[in-house]
Amino acid sequence: MYLDIFDEIVDIMQNDYAGHLDKRNWDSPSKSHKLIYESHKKGQLNDYQFVNIVNDYLLDFQDPHVFFTSASENSESNKDIGFKVRRFKDALYVTEVLAEKNVNKGDKIISLDGLPILDLEEIYARELMGEPPERQKWEKIIERHKQVRIENTEKNYVDFDLKLYPKKQYIPIHKVDFLSENTVLMTLSDFFSSEPINEILTENKTALNKLDNLIIDVRKNRGGSDSSFNQLLFYLFPSGLSSINLNNYKMEFNVTDRVAEYQINMLSDMSEKTEDGSYKKTLNSMKQFFKTNSGKGLVPIDNGDSFNIEGTEYPKNIVILSDMYCGSAGDIFVDFASNSKKVTIIGRETAGLNDYSNLVKKDWHNKFTLYCPTSRMQYLDNNIKDNGVKPDIYIDWTPEHIFNDIDLETAIKFLK
Repeated sequence: MYLDIFDEIVDIMQNDYAGHLDKRNWDSPSKSHKLIYESHKKGQLNDYQFVNIVNDYLLDFQDPHVFFTSASENSESNKDIGFKVRRFKDALYVTEVLAEKNVNKGDKIISLDGLPILDLEEIYARELMGEPPERQKWEKIIERHKQVRIENTEKNYVDFDLKLYPKKQYIPIHKVDFLSENTVLMTLSDFFSSEPINEILTENKTALNKLDNLIIDVRKNRGGSDSSFNQLLFYLFPSGLSSINLNNYKMEFNVTDRVAEYQINMLSDMSEKTEDGSYKKTLNSMKQFFKTNSGKGLVPIDNGDSFNIEGTEYPKNIVILSDMYCGSAGDIFVDFASNSKKVTIIGRETAGLNDYSNLVKKDWHNKFTLYCPTSRMQYLDNNIKDNGVKPDIYIDWTPEHIFNDIDLETAIKFLK
């Protein structure tokens, strides 16, 4: 079973992945194939090891939008180290504690199995994908080790053995908080569906139509569909007609027969689940695109050179809080918003995930799932890459952010 699944993954990545031509011969499946075969033959291969082997193979493509997971909640693959970290200088700082009782927020990880972070950075250069320190993702790297040494907030050194814990279930956040009579904070953790966003816009319509200051927090936005935030754009732009140039969003889909099938099934499912007529129309239009072009390979999609937005006077001033954990459709939202004279972006660059996007998923036996991008930005032909949307006001991430919301404090001061 494992080898059959792996061989199909290789076939998908070499033919259906949107970057398969750009990255031809980047991958080396023979090494992973041999490891799977020998481990399985010895009876030493389980689901957790298989997922790790596949994800190591997928690293060859250097695309954070490609990943392989286990569908079973009880699988070791659906467990994590029980805390989150962020790099600052030569250490990793615990930013969030989920299950691990040996750490607290603010603790500093100085070594893994006796190896300091600077040495580990060289060892795991492939996994870190050339990102600067504050944008590096370390949790899966930590998972590969057995012992952690921390310097806690009381300046004491503590060693402990790593364990894996069931992952905390993701809870979407789409909410509005009134910070004052004139200032509202809107938090949006994803753009998976238009319904929750339209709901909070409807509930707060009266306030938004006379509001001075709106802060939108998308620092941990998981993306989704850019169609989901269409209704929000009305508030982001000033009165009158504004135009957004779409030249940087020219894309093509790798419409193989397999991609067309996956996309049509996914779009049909999304269409059935939404009651938003405009969103349903967009989904059905995309379904027709895949039906018409099935088997044609890379096909450009015509979204026009620009689109117009009719804006409004209120809210008068808008700040968007951004960070590296805002990606995919979150990237696009921040980029669109940056075109408005009413909007100021505060924080750090977004994730920059849209070179290859519009993911589909392939499931095997309700056990494993591969997520694979099917669209490709045409600016890649000019050796341009998506490095994230730069903020208007850049704020270095430091360990002080763990205990104080420096970004939000800066936004409030800016709006006074």
